[in-house]
Amino acid sequence: MKKVKNLFHINYVCASKLFFTKGDFSMFDFDFDDIFTPILLDWDKKNYRFNRGEKDMHPYSISSDEEKTIIVHNVLGINKEDLKVTKEKENGTTYIAIEGKTKDSLTKREYSVSSRFALNEEELDLSNIKSSMRNGLLYIIIPTKKPEKPTKDTIEIL
Repeated sequence: MKKVKNLFHINYVCASKLFFTKGDFSMFDFDFDDIFTPILLDWDKKNYRFNRGEKDMHPYSISSDEEKTIIVHNVLGINKEDLKVTKEKENGTTYIAIEGKTKDSLTKREYSVSSRFALNEEELDLSNIKSSMRNGLLYIIIPTKKPEKPTKDTIEIL
């Protein structure tokens, strides 16, 4: 059996320091004993670039125009079928609530989200809320109420 040395000289990195130890690698046709003594992975922070406004500590963004308000919420790691968006009323305030939990089959890690937003019932059309999900982001689109046209009625003088 051929021995491979220094197979994992890794420059990529994880969020925390991670040590590999010997394990069952019988599926490979070389000996890992010399490789795992242990290998340290470290995150190269200065080379990290990620451009997304919705991060873990501020997982949403809100944008509005004359026609609609859009909530974009980070739901990375949560399957669409495990996610639930509801409209609920509590103490006279209407909320949009986002709930979900998924257990990753590969890492066995559980990802979850629980978040809610108070809605302005006077300005938003709460009967036509729509949502969609793609690329780890949940989009909730809430139409703006159309302003009532001013009316002018003549009142009879008695």
